[in-house]
Amino acid sequence: LGQNFAKAFTVQYQTAAGGLEYVWNTSWGVTTRMIGGLVMSHGDDHGLVCPPRLAPVQVVIVPIWKSEEERGQVLGVGGQVKSDLDGAGIRVEVDTRDTMKPGAKYFEWEAKGVPLRLELGPRDLAAGQVMMARRTGGKAPAKLEALATVVKATLDEIQTALFRAAKERREAHTIRGVTKPQFIEFMKNAGGFAYGEFCGSPECEAEIKQQTAATVRLLPDPEFRSPPKEAPKTCMWCGRPSVAEAVWAQAY
Repeated sequence: LGQNFAKAFTVQYQTAAGGLEYVWNTSWGVTTRMIGGLVMSHGDDHGLVCPPRLAPVQVVIVPIWKSEEERGQVLGVGGQVKSDLDGAGIRVEVDTRDTMKPGAKYFEWEAKGVPLRLELGPRDLAAGQVMMARRTGGKAPAKLEALATVVKATLDEIQTALFRAAKERREAHTIRGVTKPQFIEFMKNAGGFAYGEFCGSPECEAEIKQQTAATVRLLPDPEFRSPPKEAPKTCMWCGRPSVAEAVWAQAY
């Protein structure tokens, strides 16, 4: 995009010398790709599963009542719970709609991917607790006393579990240190991410694409590279000296 938009909207940055320059714009559709990656990485048959750190709503409180008296009681406590969670920096909403049954509300919030649901009915009030339901599965009671601490710890657990599961799925479809025969077989069958040394030659890259339909996805930063080998690094395809480790995959 060059500097056209930057000049039209006066988007500038300060240089090391202290002057102002217009930014250079690019456009790769990164927003939609990141959202798609989120949905594909964590979603399930019930809808979106949103990691707590990214979720616009981290907790939804669903009050349950039958009579007007019960309604006033659970909404009063629900409002206080929301206030406490707000004060702890947790993004929370209370679903006070009286046109939907609790089960329908559960289904809707699950489809939206809200990480944690707090169910609050007359029995819960009597027991001084809420019923805590994770989007990733599992329910357990939690005392109203010091609830914010429990909720924050639970959100952290959900975040960690989602990250671990996604990383394990990725590694299950990844092969490292590939040789040419392994690379060809991998791309022909299971497919996934293949880490291999690369000479950097455009001709070599074109030949790999022509024979396997795989292209370079990225050149990983040092912390994500495969463990170093003692032997000299050579291109996994042509055998010439390697300039970098590359991650290869087929695009769909």
